[in-house]
Amino acid sequence: MNSTIYKTMSVSFLGGVLGTLCILAACVSVYGLPVTQRIGVVNIQDILERHVTAYAARDLTKQEQRDAASQFSKALESEIAKLAKDEHIRLFVAPAVLSRVPDYTGYIEQRLKVDDAL
Repeated sequence: MNSTIYKTMSVSFLGGVLGTLCILAACVSVYGLPVTQRIGVVNIQDILERHVTAYAARDLTKQEQRDAASQFSKALESEIAKLAKDEHIRLFVAPAVLSRVPDYTGYIEQRLKVDDAL
């Protein structure tokens, strides 16, 4: 009698564990594994200062300056959003972060210069 109870309890326990694992596997296959987000910084002020300095040397009309500023602003936003999405990084403005986290300012500047050349 006791052995029957232990067998029933063991089978029930193992069935519960197996069922839980099956449900977990189904959830992972549907929703995927959670992605850990890293933290990084971008010093937008430095990027903007370099951009303004580079464009100040050019002889542009007021309209060309506005167009260049608008295009640069859109490209900057786009590159920051793309980096954050593709690399699963939560980006902050550099002065807002006081700890040692990766700085992506150079990466963003390099991407913007590549786009400027096109």
